[in-house]
Amino acid sequence: MVLAEELSTGAVLAGIRAGRCWIAESADVDVSFTARADGRVAGVGERLATRGERVHVHVAVRGVPAGTVRILTDRGEAHRAPLPGRGAGAVRWVTTAGDSAYVRVEVRRPHDGHMAVLTNPIALD
Repeated sequence: MVLAEELSTGAVLAGIRAGRCWIAESADVDVSFTARADGRVAGVGERLATRGERVHVHVAVRGVPAGTVRILTDRGEAHRAPLPGRGAGAVRWVTTAGDSAYVRVEVRRPHDGHMAVLTNPIALD
């Protein structure tokens, strides 16, 4: 998946170059991943100027019933949470730029642990 300004070759390539993309195992799987600090918001592949404020990470997933959301930073796995069995759910976590240079998300299937979603990171300054 690529976040692009429009459906054109140039816009898709610009989205890839900017890192605004993630891998999903199928079109049935979707993820929304943002980080917020003091009214500022950043998404996949973007940089968030935290100005020393706490960073609120929000992950919403659809299409991975009873899966596991893993939030990872430059220090490894920072948070792990289960998704509900109905296939859609959200996870929230709080950090700081001092504790995490970046955050990224992995979502794994239950039972076999196969990767359903892998995002690029959001950098924290």
